[in-house]
Amino acid sequence: TLFLKSSVRPIPLSRITGRFMKMPETIDSKLLAPCGINCISCEKYQNPCAGCLISDDGKSKASLKCKIKACFDKKNFSYCGRCSEFPCPLMKKHSKKHIKRYDLDTLSSAKRIKTTGIGKMMAQDRETWLCPECGGIIKFQTKACSECGFKLE
Repeated sequence: TLFLKSSVRPIPLSRITGRFMKMPETIDSKLLAPCGINCISCEKYQNPCAGCLISDDGKSKASLKCKIKACFDKKNFSYCGRCSEFPCPLMKKHSKKHIKRYDLDTLSSAKRIKTTGIGKMMAQDRETWLCPECGGIIKFQTKACSECGFKLE
């Protein structure tokens, strides 16, 4: 979701386009990307991307060239955390980049699959990315709600 600049609070583009997205009661496990990001928390999810494991439709060129996804597809694992080479240099580099840009440790997220299990992990992610103001979805890139513009501190 994109935001228009406002001096007080960002105005979600969904207010202008009419496309609203509330957090579902449960998050489909297919929305856990191989890199450890929960796709529901990504700005590109449904704008126009359906999720890394669901479809290539609407993905950016960079997403289509993702080396982590290519490796994941080649090795045919359910999640990268189950690979004997995990954490590999690709995952470490990806996580380092996301920590620097978004304060999001994707490697720790990918590691949780081993200790937490997918169902519990999706429930935890739901709570992490659920907007306390309106029930919308907090996007990791902006730390803001896709619906009301609420910003995490």
